[in-house]
Amino acid sequence: MKNTLFANLTRKQRKTAFGTSDEMVFFLKNSGLLGLTGQFSHLAKADEPFEIIRANILLRCLFNKHTIEESYRAIAKSLEENKNGAGYAKLLARKMKEAMGDLPFLKKGKEKIYVPFFSETINRIYAKDFEKLSLPPYDSLTSNYQSILIDPFDAYGDDLYDSSFTKLILVKKTEEGSAFFDYDSDAVYFVNKQGRLDAKLSLFDTGIKNPSHNQMLRRLTPVVESYYMGNKEELESLLVENKLISSKLIYSIRTKQIGKISKSNPRL
Repeated sequence: MKNTLFANLTRKQRKTAFGTSDEMVFFLKNSGLLGLTGQFSHLAKADEPFEIIRANILLRCLFNKHTIEESYRAIAKSLEENKNGAGYAKLLARKMKEAMGDLPFLKKGKEKIYVPFFSETINRIYAKDFEKLSLPPYDSLTSNYQSILIDPFDAYGDDLYDSSFTKLILVKKTEEGSAFFDYDSDAVYFVNKQGRLDAKLSLFDTGIKNPSHNQMLRRLTPVVESYYMGNKEELESLLVENKLISSKLIYSIRTKQIGKISKSNPRL
């Protein structure tokens, strides 16, 4: 199903808005910084929407890291005279909360993960134990952190995409992984528990003259459920029924498939 149907849908998809989207603009402006992420520097050359979304997660990690470190230094300096006072810890926490108010994060249990390319232990420092940034060995995190980088997609899996690090909309979460819809690329991304892409379902082919984005979650949910059940025929029918793919395209795909079967089985 993934290799034939999905490939055809991608080839026949209408032009999307991804090329001029905020995600693309952010990537083009900042992709050079991915060299700072060592093993992920190859994403600086990403040219597919999902890979660009992954690259932007890493870029937002870098910006979060820098913002938290710089905010802590500035706030700690401003409160230096009160450092030994009884209310210092609460005042520091309040000011840091204000400084971090707009930063993206992943919620994991009761904890907030602001820098997913670090372990949960290191993330506790960036989320609340800020004073450790001034103490060894953590004071070296500002400039010397390459050796402790982890793969955030392995570590946090599909949950990472269901966070404010992306604009993706969760359609369904299962034991296998999660399905997300992206308005900019008009696609559903099926992400496994290892945080990797299993399949991309491209929507709105050229046979649909006036694509509608109304009630997308309602329209996509049965489609996604059919995918996870492995029901190809139902998935195709639901795509057409919900006006996500044109009947003309599905008919063309099915006709070609029948033709291939006939050629390989002349007696049919």
